[in-house]
Amino acid sequence: MHNFLAVEKRTGFAFWLLLILLTAVSLRLYHLNNVPPGLTHDEADHGITAVSILNGTREIYFTIGYGREPLFDYATAGAMALLGQKGWVLRGTAVFFSLLMIGGMAAWTRLAFNNRVALLTAAGLAVGFWPLMAARQGLRSITLPALFTLAIYFFWHGLQKMEIGDWRLETNHTAYRLPLTDYRLLITFLLSGLLLGLTFYTYIPARGLWLLFPALLLLGGWLNRSWLRRVWPGTVLILLVAGVIGWPLFAYLRANPGAEVRIDELSVPLTAVLQGDFSLLWANIKGGLAIFTAAGDTAWRYNIPERPLLGPLMGILFYLGLGLAVWRLVRGGKQDLNGRLAYAAALIWLLGGLAPVLITGPELSMTQGVGMQPVVYLFVALAIDKLWQAASNKWQVVMVPMVVLLFSGTAVITARDYFGTWANAPEVRVQYESTMTAVMNYLAEQDVAETAVSTITPGPFHTPALAQLMLPADTSEPRWFDGRGSLIVPNADETLLVFSGFAPLPEALAPYLATAVLQDTLPLRPTDQDRPVWIYRIVANEALAAWQTWLTLQSSQFGDVAQLIGYDLSAEAVATGETIQLVTVWQVQDAPPDLRLFTHVVGPDGVPVAQADRLDAPSGSWITGDWLVQLHEIKVPQETAVGHYPLTIGLYSCLDMACEQTQRLPVQQNGAAIGDNLQLTELVITE
Repeated sequence: MHNFLAVEKRTGFAFWLLLILLTAVSLRLYHLNNVPPGLTHDEADHGITAVSILNGTREIYFTIGYGREPLFDYATAGAMALLGQKGWVLRGTAVFFSLLMIGGMAAWTRLAFNNRVALLTAAGLAVGFWPLMAARQGLRSITLPALFTLAIYFFWHGLQKMEIGDWRLETNHTAYRLPLTDYRLLITFLLSGLLLGLTFYTYIPARGLWLLFPALLLLGGWLNRSWLRRVWPGTVLILLVAGVIGWPLFAYLRANPGAEVRIDELSVPLTAVLQGDFSLLWANIKGGLAIFTAAGDTAWRYNIPERPLLGPLMGILFYLGLGLAVWRLVRGGKQDLNGRLAYAAALIWLLGGLAPVLITGPELSMTQGVGMQPVVYLFVALAIDKLWQAASNKWQVVMVPMVVLLFSGTAVITARDYFGTWANAPEVRVQYESTMTAVMNYLAEQDVAETAVSTITPGPFHTPALAQLMLPADTSEPRWFDGRGSLIVPNADETLLVFSGFAPLPEALAPYLATAVLQDTLPLRPTDQDRPVWIYRIVANEALAAWQTWLTLQSSQFGDVAQLIGYDLSAEAVATGETIQLVTVWQVQDAPPDLRLFTHVVGPDGVPVAQADRLDAPSGSWITGDWLVQLHEIKVPQETAVGHYPLTIGLYSCLDMACEQTQRLPVQQNGAAIGDNLQLTELVITE
């Protein structure tokens, strides 16, 4: 055990590093398939993007969600090509990059500092709560620190070859110099540039982290001009290669400025500063600085809310290491240039990785600050290393079990907090769609092919994405609807309808489920917020026959996507300030994904005095022949004049992402075109 801190021999270093990596692997692979208990929609979106890549999609930037760099998705696609299109493969890709980061950080810190610092840094990354959390999420953010760490390593390796002597702080190696024209040196810098360029395809913060390289070059040149003359060609080569690699992405983003919705959202504090308001940025800076030891990320999705990145003891060591790095940078002698630059690299790296958090605040900092993740634990290692060097032999013997206990205890606390507290929190189970995971597992075991599932997130990049990764390949994908305002019944002899506690059928739609038979109830956990889950069996023809007994029947065709079968109006007379309920029943065909359904109470001037625009069963998932029941709730404004008002409905398509430009579908009744809307009846508005 004493060799853990007094590591000098190659065999001792390899032994301890292997033990650390095995610990990291164990924590990262333990119950990877069910902890967290499902997939977030962000993870599922990565998964379906990877599947689309396997099916031939080739994009340099994916506009899904808020816009996304593609490297993680292509890596996941490669893993799925080998291991199958499963959710655990998605997370396994993240684990791979996490382990790559730990190995790369150990390699760089061994060059820049010493073996002891390398092992201590790797140990912190192996057992820390934050690195474990990032490693077990199928998100692109983990690729940034992995590739950036490797870029730094090859950069430092090239400097070691170019410089006089070795780049460790303490070395007895003989000095030698290699010209930049040496092919081995050229390959080293080219690899660094390639990896740095690839970071632009990982996560947004990479667009600031690259500044570490020119900043280090300028600092080194200020401290020693002869060093600058030797080093600048290699550094410039790295930056040029990185620029060439990243140029296609930046060219695309410049040509498509609307692709990055997230950039506009993150720039709000900076926009306020330009307008003279510093309050939001200052609040975010204070909150961002607190994430290390005071109060961290507030989102259950990525953290136990407000849990800081480091515990009390680790936090003290972090600040000691931070102070040591600043002291060695400022007070180091001229003969200690290599050491001063190593500390400078760590400090610049920390600041560059922290910058996004200082701009946006502590919320979501577990992902937005991921670029600095490796060096947070480096500062802890630097403090322990300094204490070891300053201690006498007797105290060094005492320190060994204390350090082992520190990291072992951290591993235990991390496992308790992650696998116990966090993974079982009701809020986390909601965020990671544990209920829908249980539903998918249930449907996979049933003998009914056609199913429809009610969910509060029926859009294609939410619950349907989860299903695509979880259901067996030979299982038909369900129809999707939000049961709080709609109902989809597949046109089949027998089908299953699924409702959860979050999206139950409202009272106005309950009669449309009258012919259904309750088959099962999934109890889930007592603490689950969206329990229970009800599963009904229903026959479409029997349901339709029952509906026709109370519907006002219609036969109107809207474009080539839907036929109105009938409607049911709660009342034909309504007082001002009150709400009427309209239920429309449709038989749908395949349709574009951006349809909306409008209901208007039209005034004398043709302008709606009240309306409801909604469609709770996304049109992109419609299947020809299925039945759609949609609830429209329309509140009549208090100031509406008494009178008779046409009640009209129609379908329209959004022509842009914000749906600011629309196009209504033409309507035919009894084979004749009647315009772009259909008047159902006249509504009488009373006082």
